[in-house]
Amino acid sequence: MSTIEFKTAPQILLENGLSYPHKIRFQLAQSGGWVPIKWSQYLHETAILGIFLREIGMGSGVKGAVYANTCYQWACAGIAIQGAGGALVPIYPSNTAQQVAYVLSHSDAKVCFIEQAYLKNLFQIIADLKDLQTVIVMDLDQASMANMLAEFDLDQDCAVRFICLQEALRSNTQSEQSVVGLFQKIVAEIKPEQIGQILYTSGTTGNPKGVELSHWNVVVNGDDWLQVLGEMIPEQRIDLLWLPLSHIFGWGEIGLGNALLFETYFSDPRTVLNDLAKVQPTVFMSVPAYWEKLYVQAGEACQNQDEHIANLKQITGGKLGFCLSGGAGLKREIKDFYLKAGILLVEGYGLTECSPTLTMNSKTAFDFDSVGKPFPSVEVQLAEDGEILAKGPNVFSGYYKDPLATQQAFNEEGWFMTGDLGEFTPAGFLKIVGRKKDILVTAGGKNISPQLIEQRFADNHFIEHIVLYGNERKYLTAMITLRREAIFQLFKKSLGPDSSFSDLIQTDTVRSCIDREIQKVNQELASYETIKKFWIHPQSLDVPSGFLTPSLKIRRMAIHKAFEEEFNDLYQQGEK
Repeated sequence: MSTIEFKTAPQILLENGLSYPHKIRFQLAQSGGWVPIKWSQYLHETAILGIFLREIGMGSGVKGAVYANTCYQWACAGIAIQGAGGALVPIYPSNTAQQVAYVLSHSDAKVCFIEQAYLKNLFQIIADLKDLQTVIVMDLDQASMANMLAEFDLDQDCAVRFICLQEALRSNTQSEQSVVGLFQKIVAEIKPEQIGQILYTSGTTGNPKGVELSHWNVVVNGDDWLQVLGEMIPEQRIDLLWLPLSHIFGWGEIGLGNALLFETYFSDPRTVLNDLAKVQPTVFMSVPAYWEKLYVQAGEACQNQDEHIANLKQITGGKLGFCLSGGAGLKREIKDFYLKAGILLVEGYGLTECSPTLTMNSKTAFDFDSVGKPFPSVEVQLAEDGEILAKGPNVFSGYYKDPLATQQAFNEEGWFMTGDLGEFTPAGFLKIVGRKKDILVTAGGKNISPQLIEQRFADNHFIEHIVLYGNERKYLTAMITLRREAIFQLFKKSLGPDSSFSDLIQTDTVRSCIDREIQKVNQELASYETIKKFWIHPQSLDVPSGFLTPSLKIRRMAIHKAFEEEFNDLYQQGEK
């Protein structure tokens, strides 16, 4: 029998909102400054939304989607859906209209919170959304929304009700105490086994799968997280949140902040690096690309490591105490540098299906060449072929409306098959050595994990993306995209002011530069892992093109298929 106390995300908000009503929970960017949101306001507005949702049919088994960028309203909507007994379905803002249609249709979502910016996408697909009943627009007043609806001239047969968030918040005129009391009663009905969220994994092939996570899955993983990392959280808890709340990493940061009384400043991918110095956070969670950008930015024009460290502290605000990197692996030398600067960059390993964390490094037990040790409630073992297998109360029960995929996700003994390959160090730390379904096997029979090689270019000053190719070939080749600003800054003068990016990447000067960058990495690799040839793609890889997932992972098979001719040319050149 578990000793973990069952507290859902709405229950945690209720407890802290009532205990610390005048404490600041959020800071919203506005007119060059910040506007505070206290716990009392956060709780009251979320409670009103939860009651409103219940009144329009939200309850156990009913799905509510949120299609918006990271913002305060997202934080209210997500908890309100769960508090009303429903299942939260986040939608990536970067999704195409067709991808949004798939998620909304497959999940049977009856309610959708949305930002104005994405209404155009919704209007394109709304005729195909048979289950959708209510759309709540988060950032328009009723008059502006009515004008926009008139502009798009929706079909007269459209039965979807549109309402602005302000109207929903004005729907309950009871006292704050009465509203919160009613919300408490609704929240108390939530059962541990009830599905609290369905998260659609972006995947690298095919349609996304809806991962069903129960409230208990998330509660257990949260308890493990606090056991392992709780002591690392500084007493002054100020975080700068920019991660997408549509991803479990960003939504988890909201949950952690609710549990540990963070004062959270909202930011976005465009401004977050500049906001660091202004906000001076003590907690910062990010993906590797931003830790790498900070490392490179701080190192510009530095003569020695001391200067590099001093610059890092200046651009990050100098108060970082807890730093988490997730989503992919960071290069060892970057982690070593941050540690010398007094910042322990913590990494772990997990999947959405595991709520999400399986293993984690910590202050008292870390190995930078690993992803840490298993969480207390988690069992991890390796299959004969090295695949990482997991069991535990945090592991999901299945994919929504996909019994075949659910069956295929578990082996005969009930272990979840992650698809990742790993090995344990003698000290019990888990190392990721590759992806089971993403291995290149050369003509010589060598198994190569492309991600481990591509990761070595993650902080490269010139190379934005590199995608390896070479399955059943004698050697590896690569497609490369470049960082435009860095290339222009260094090489444009040699071609003149009217030269284009396409002109630049065709010059021997640029190709020689990129070749030198590749050779630096090649020196660190076994001979069969080295990149023998490459070609430069003039465009950046992005989500709309289908070459990146919404969580910005490379869609390798899509790239290989789309550019098969260019890859083949590299081998034909070598045979002439």
